[in-house]
Parts: sequence; structure tokens; C-alpha cells
Amino acid sequence: MSEQGPFDRILDPAAQRDRTARLILVGMGVVGVILLLLVLLPGSLLGGGDDGGAQTGGTTNNRTGKAPKAPEGFEALSLLLKVDAKEACPCDITLPLLQPTSDGRNLALYTSRSGKWERLSTATLVEDGSAAKGRVDARPANVAVLRRVVSAVQVSGWLPAGADAEPEALDVLGAINPVDFLPNADGTLAGTASTLPDGKGSVMPTVRAATQKDIDAVNAILASPALREAHVNALVQLAVQPAYAGIDIDYRGVNPARRADFTAFVTALADRLDASNRSLSVTLPTPVKTGVSWDTGAYDWDELGRRADALKLMSEQDPANFYKRMEEVLNFLKERVELKKVALVLTRQSVEKGSDGLRLISLHEGLGLASEIEVRTTSAITPNASVIIVGKNIFQDDGASGLRWDESAFAVSFSYPGRGGQRTVWLENSLSIAFRVDLARRFGLGGVAIDDVSLNPQAPAVWDTLRAYVETGSVTLAQPNGVLLRPAWQIQAGSSEPGSKGNVVWRAPAQTGDYDVSLIVSDGVIRAAKKVVLRVQAGGATPAAVATPTATPRP
Repeated sequence: MSEQGPFDRILDPAAQRDRTARLILVGMGVVGVILLLLVLLPGSLLGGGDDGGAQTGGTTNNRTGKAPKAPEGFEALSLLLKVDAKEACPCDITLPLLQPTSDGRNLALYTSRSGKWERLSTATLVEDGSAAKGRVDARPANVAVLRRVVSAVQVSGWLPAGADAEPEALDVLGAINPVDFLPNADGTLAGTASTLPDGKGSVMPTVRAATQKDIDAVNAILASPALREAHVNALVQLAVQPAYAGIDIDYRGVNPARRADFTAFVTALADRLDASNRSLSVTLPTPVKTGVSWDTGAYDWDELGRRADALKLMSEQDPANFYKRMEEVLNFLKERVELKKVALVLTRQSVEKGSDGLRLISLHEGLGLASEIEVRTTSAITPNASVIIVGKNIFQDDGASGLRWDESAFAVSFSYPGRGGQRTVWLENSLSIAFRVDLARRFGLGGVAIDDVSLNPQAPAVWDTLRAYVETGSVTLAQPNGVLLRPAWQIQAGSSEPGSKGNVVWRAPAQTGDYDVSLIVSDGVIRAAKKVVLRVQAGGATPAAVATPTATPRP
């Protein structure tokens, strides 16, 4: 046989089969090497490597890798990265996001341990939405930013017309209800839509009958089939606008005689909205127990629960009766309506109660009452003189209780003798809100609704509590440290002998001049202070005016 040349070998079928076999073997070898690397070097897919990972106190570097599979109900917004171990914790951890976002809702830091995800802390957007930061108590081995996209509970909130929303609230709310519209007696609507910022939840504008005139208009509408139809048309026309997910109705105070008409109205509205792929939520007053029977007024909970997508239950305003009353109400309702459709309405306002009834006040106003100062020494203040000063509304020898934790209301409170006799103030803050949210959790409600989510520096910061509720379905319950509830006195000069009942004896300095004496109180979360300016002089003088209180975060 003659020797084959190179072209002959290329054209030889047997040679082709040999070459194909070699290629297959080489390809299998390459795949095997890759699989071996994946087994031996898993950290490479986690953004690992000694020089890359999440850094404490700063931003992460951009070590890349495949985003880890998020647990059910979550999406991964970052890689799973190793944590830089250079800094002691508690500390902040910042991670770059896979894509910038303006939606800061339901973000948290998670770590993966033994194949299981564990929540570390809430995360907030930083660096114009290109990164997220959270604070951890102990350094994890790895960390990622996850967002809960499916939650068993929802937080909604009313935003008064023309008000700016609390920025942190927008990161928590699943639905925001701008209170922009009211009903006219002819079935039309009055009002102008608010302009809302980006990065919010679903928007469902509220139509509210807030005044007696509005309630009279609703009763007139309900009494007329033609006006009911016109009103339903107006509401649907509003709800189907592209910016809206539905409509929120708040018609409390309807005449009980219009009960059947109200049910017919909600039924017609719900059917029309459902056909347009829009939702309906309806706010209802708290049922009232009279003896062994219940009065629900104009509101048929059984039927309304079948028709509406969500029902908002107004809650008891008196903190002394809140839990007893609401537990009775919820036990009554659970036999009539699916509680997953019910949201408990909560307020961020504190309450003062006296013989003249209840008064809603801000947290800062309540702390201001607790920090009122009264100088009991009426004689001239001379050098080295002793001056008796008391906390006017917390001095126990006057019959006040002092700041304390109310075990039945689950809130910080104090009682004092005042207008009309003994008065009691309950301070609403993140601690008390957590117990109210836990009531909703215990009864398996669909969530909670906040009565006012507008930007208000005098309202308590409750958004971390609500964020944890949305992310995990539960909240952490805690009472304040008793030491924090003890009043403290701060003097500019001289010396003092603080009493244990909200009083102090101040010994004036030897030098004449004006001196500050301040009373500092706390609700267990923030501190507030008022001061009195006392003038010491050889001839004596009376105390100067009391300044307004200031509040600062607890150190």
C-alpha cells in the first residue's frame, strides 16, 4: 500500500472518525476540569476571595458572581458576599446592588448558614439606590440584600390631602391612601389628586365623609338608586385611572336605617371594580357590644366581608380599654368575616384622659407635660440658697404616679392631678405600637393601617417595627428599661440633691448670675427636657420663664 499524503489522511473516513473521537475526549476533559473547580472553589460563586466581599463601615468592592437563589417569597438584590473582618461589631455593612433601584421597601440583610437563610437586620438604600446598608450586632460570614416580594401581611396608611409622606413610611407601606376626595350630594366627587413620590406601594385614593355635611351627602346618595348608580360611576371612573390600584371608602357615621342601601352600594361598586381589575377597601367603625348582643349600625360585616377586598377596622381610642375591647370585637368578627381581609387601624398619637374625655396629643406634647417644672421656693434666691424644684406633673407627693409602664395598656404612662381631677397620659411609641401590631398577628389579621403617615417630627418613629412585621410576620415585644423612666435633673452650676419622687433641691452657687436647671424625662425611646432659668443675686429674684421642650434620640 502506498504511503498516504496529508490530504489523503484528511479525506480518509477512518481518520475522520479518529479525529472526532479525540475531540470528544478533549471536550469531556474540559467539562470535567470545570466541574472539579466548581466543587473545590464554591466561594467563587459567592463573590468570595480574600480580597473581595462585603466591607463593614464602608461599601463592598465589586467582586462578581452568580446571584444566589433567594428563599421563597424573596428576590436577591445583591450577590452573596464574604464579610470583611477588619472591624468590630455592632457595625454597618454596605453592599452594592445588582441594579440601582428607587424602591426601598421590604429590604433586609440576610446571611446563609448551613444552607439556610437567616435575617440579620433591616436594610436601607444608600448611594442613590445603587447600594443598601444595614447594621448588624455580630459579623456574619457572608451577607446579601434580599427583598420580600410576597408577604402574608400588609401595612397601609392614610396620607392627609396636601401633606408630604414620611419617607420611611413609603419604604414600608404596601398601599398608600391619599385622602384627597369627598362625596357630593349629587353623587359626584370633590377633590384633587395628590402628587406622590416614586418608590411607593400601590396607590388607592381615599374618599372620606369627614364632616356632618359629608355624611348627610352619603345618606342622601344611599337613599336614591339613581344617585347610588351615579356615585358608583364616579368612584369607578376615579379608580380606573392608570396611577391607581383601586379605591378606599371611608363612610363612617352612615344612618343605620340605610344599612341595606349601604350593602347594595358596596356590592355594586365591588362588582364594577372587579370587572376593571381594581381593588376595594372599606373602613368600618368598631362594633359595639350592648349586653350580650352586638350593634354594627349601618354595616353588615358578613356581606361587606364577602364583597370588599379589604376591611379596615377602627380601633378603641381609650388605651385603658384597648386590648379588652378589641379582643372582644375580633372574637365577634371571626365568626362573620375572613380575618385575613381585616386590617386594624392604628394611630401614632398619644392620649390624655380626664373627666372631660379623651384628647389626642403628640408624643412630644405628652413628654412636654411630663417635663413641666415648678419652683416651690417662693423667696428670693440668694447665693448658696436652697431651692425646691419639682416635676409638676410627675411629683409623687402631689398625687402623681410618675412615669411607669402600664401593664394593661402596654404603654408608658403617667397620671397627675390636673384639670377636672386626675388625668392620665399614655405615650404612643415604637414599644406600644409593637404590642398593638402583635394583637393583629395573634388574631391572624391581614395587616394594619396607620391613620396618618404624613411627615411629622413630633410623631414617634414606628417604621422599623412595621417593617419587621411586613418582612417576618411578627414583631419584637419589649418593655422599656425602668432606669430610663426615672426623671433626671441637670444643673448648670451649684449642687443638687435629687429626690426619688420627681423632685430636686438645688443649692445655688456662691456667684450671682442666671443658671439653668433642666428636667429630663423619657418614654424609654427618646428623651425630652424642659428648663427653668433661675437668677441668683444678692437682692433675690424670681425664676425666669420656662423654655419649650426639646427631644433627642436616646443615647
